[in-house]
Amino acid sequence: MTAKQLTKGNTRNGEIRKKKLSVGDICDLKITALAPNNIGIDEFSYPFAIFVPNAKQGNIKAKIVKKAVTAFKDSSYAVAQLISTSQDASNLTKPDSEAISAPVKPGDVLTVNITKKTQKGAGIVELSPDYKIIVPLGQEEVLPKNAKITITRVKSNYAFSMLTGRGSEASISDKIENSLREFSSIDKDKKDESSKRNLNKLMYGCKFTTIIPENVKKYNNYAILKVRDQILFVRLEKGVMLGRDKVRIKVRRDIGNSSFNCAIGKIIQINPVSKNKKATLVMNSIREMLAHGMHFGEKTVKCHARMKQYIWLHKQGQNKNRPFVKKGQHVINLLKTRRCLNKALSTLTKYALKGRTFLFIGTKKPAAGLVARASFFTKNSFYVNTRWLGGMLTNWKTICKSISKIRPILKEKQKVVRDILERRQTIKARFIKRALLLKNKSKLILTKGRQIFKVFKNNTNDIVSRAQKFAEKRNILMTKGMIYIQKRQKLIQKRRELIDQTLFVKEKGLQISSRYQMLFNQLAAYTQKLREYKYLLMLSSEMKGLQKTNVSLYTVPYNTLKNIPENNIKPWIVPNPPKEILNRVALATVRSREADSRLTNEGTDTSRLRTPKATSGNINIVVCSSLLLRFARQLNSYIKSVIETLISSIQSIQTQCNDALSQLKTIETTLQNYDFLKNQYVSELQQLKTKAIGERQVIQIVKRQFKALDAQKKLIKFLPRLRYLPTPQTKISEIVQILLSKIVDPKLKFPIDSIYDKNLSSSTKKLAAARKKKWQRLEKYFGGIANMTKLSQTKISKNVAIIIGQKEEMNAVRECNKLGLKTFTIVDTNCDPTLSDHIIPANDDSRNSIKYILTKFITRIRLAQKIRSRFQKYKKSN
Repeated sequence: MTAKQLTKGNTRNGEIRKKKLSVGDICDLKITALAPNNIGIDEFSYPFAIFVPNAKQGNIKAKIVKKAVTAFKDSSYAVAQLISTSQDASNLTKPDSEAISAPVKPGDVLTVNITKKTQKGAGIVELSPDYKIIVPLGQEEVLPKNAKITITRVKSNYAFSMLTGRGSEASISDKIENSLREFSSIDKDKKDESSKRNLNKLMYGCKFTTIIPENVKKYNNYAILKVRDQILFVRLEKGVMLGRDKVRIKVRRDIGNSSFNCAIGKIIQINPVSKNKKATLVMNSIREMLAHGMHFGEKTVKCHARMKQYIWLHKQGQNKNRPFVKKGQHVINLLKTRRCLNKALSTLTKYALKGRTFLFIGTKKPAAGLVARASFFTKNSFYVNTRWLGGMLTNWKTICKSISKIRPILKEKQKVVRDILERRQTIKARFIKRALLLKNKSKLILTKGRQIFKVFKNNTNDIVSRAQKFAEKRNILMTKGMIYIQKRQKLIQKRRELIDQTLFVKEKGLQISSRYQMLFNQLAAYTQKLREYKYLLMLSSEMKGLQKTNVSLYTVPYNTLKNIPENNIKPWIVPNPPKEILNRVALATVRSREADSRLTNEGTDTSRLRTPKATSGNINIVVCSSLLLRFARQLNSYIKSVIETLISSIQSIQTQCNDALSQLKTIETTLQNYDFLKNQYVSELQQLKTKAIGERQVIQIVKRQFKALDAQKKLIKFLPRLRYLPTPQTKISEIVQILLSKIVDPKLKFPIDSIYDKNLSSSTKKLAAARKKKWQRLEKYFGGIANMTKLSQTKISKNVAIIIGQKEEMNAVRECNKLGLKTFTIVDTNCDPTLSDHIIPANDDSRNSIKYILTKFITRIRLAQKIRSRFQKYKKSN
């Protein structure tokens, strides 16, 4: 390595290094500290510590032999082999800044008094003005005296150590001695007996599980417990619920004095799982893995040397320590697979909580569809499932140009796919909801049936007698109800007959009333005629009387008298009668034509009418129309005959009217009787109704109880068939998935070619076909990583790659390692596990195996993303 390459990655003045070391690299190191067993430590050249055995302080050259990888850093430490020192021995002995002369060595045991304390709570021992020893004290407040310390690491100006021996225990005992005196509930006799028995004594390193009571006595941050007739001081950890949570305690120090016997413990686990439960959990997960075919590796010829530690080996017999083979394939050790999977899941959850994005890579036929589906279900994820093109991540600018050509098509396609998935999800939710409702109902029916069966089994005689009583009561009530129904039907029949009769009488009364009205109108017309004819008779008789007296009677034409205005009519002029009388006169006089011709031929002028001369103050002259005079001479006998006929007809009409009135009165009385009967029937029906309502409530109660008994009997008969109805949740989801794939999915398909046809409508057929082919090819290769163009280069380098099939995706593995992407790989027996950061030894050719692992990944990622979103909302609100 050149000086430029070395200095490029070094961390100086607090700068963050980015260069990595790999196994086999030769590098220059600077040993700044010494550890026990002559181990030198380089702490500052790289962002992690490098341990070099048999190395002295100063500059050296070493080869990297081992590197330990963790989930959060590139490497937590490395081990190197010393090659040579870069300086001569004479130069090392000079008082240089690199050469250190320390008064202590790693592993030395000293007895010291700790007099000072740092801000962080560590003790300081000053051996000389220029050299100090740092002693970690933890939560201890009292500085220990005559403490025994062991030197763990030596540097130029200071050294690190740890407390050992009885000195430290005595210092802790001084601190807790006052609290022991307050703890008066200890029986001295029992304490003496327990001290004699070593079996019950709390020894260093022993473990036990217990529940710390809620009202436990406390001293500072320690809980004081009485265990095996001894006092145990347990440091309380965060998150422990007193009185609820089980805790696993490990004894770290045991203190035995003549005055008291106690120990100090530490909580190593909260709510630990028992061994049996842990074994069952492990076996269940192994069974699931076996069911998904994760244990089958590649053929026996293709096993990689570094994968031999992950396969089953024969323990006994001739084939001892040889790989176990089944069907010509190596069998993967699923216990190690489970361990690796749990470790990978925890690390993956941490990455998801940090907001990392995920890149799923799997071009194998069984993995292609699952990879695309996994990226859809996880948020902000990308996938490659057709072919990994060279430079897909390293030549990102060129890939972005290709993706920009198909961006509008991908947007439309994403909208279509999103709509289809949303509709499918709603249909799936409805199916599952219906199935769960049926499941809950069947469970309720089963529980009720079992309860009823117990009741029937215990009290069969009482239930039978109760059922007989209910049946008898029901029959009595049924007979009463039938009687009420018959009475009601009879009353309703009578009421209907009465209604029919009333309708008939009403129709008859209407006919009689119409006839009466007609007769009344006729009688009125005849009386009017009689009055008129009487008036004509009086007029004709008066006219005849005028002719017999000394009054001179003059006649004038009718038209002449008609045209005289009313103001000019004199007392001696007889006016024309009304129009109705004139009509009657015209009808009477129409027979005599001669009289009519005379009357019409007469013509005099109104000017001829002159006022007659009055003699001796009396008017002896009367002027009238010739029509009236003619009427008075000829029609007197005719009018009398008409009057006689009218009188006779009026009398007959009056008798008919009286008969009609009497009939109407009889009809009125019958209708009143009918109305009274109708009201009586209604009142009787109302009484029957009230009685029936009262009886109905009793009938409903009895009926309900009888039905309940009958339903219980039917349920008990049906119970043996119903015991298989409560299906598990997994079975319901499987059935729903089958229904969706066979019924729903064929109808939800969308013709994707129509999206291309919209964008190619303006071009020619040949050009459209060429562009369509090109777009389809680009979409095939870059459709899964199209949204990655929105990310910056730094975010792309923080992607987490999940690779399925290392042999097929070797280019992807190399590019991910080159860019520093964290990789999770499903490795088969023909893969190299050192090329990936996190491995899951499993069958990478089985669809079921890949599906099992990817579902675990998806659930963890989704849960972590939900927690992250909730935390961000909470952070914004606060």
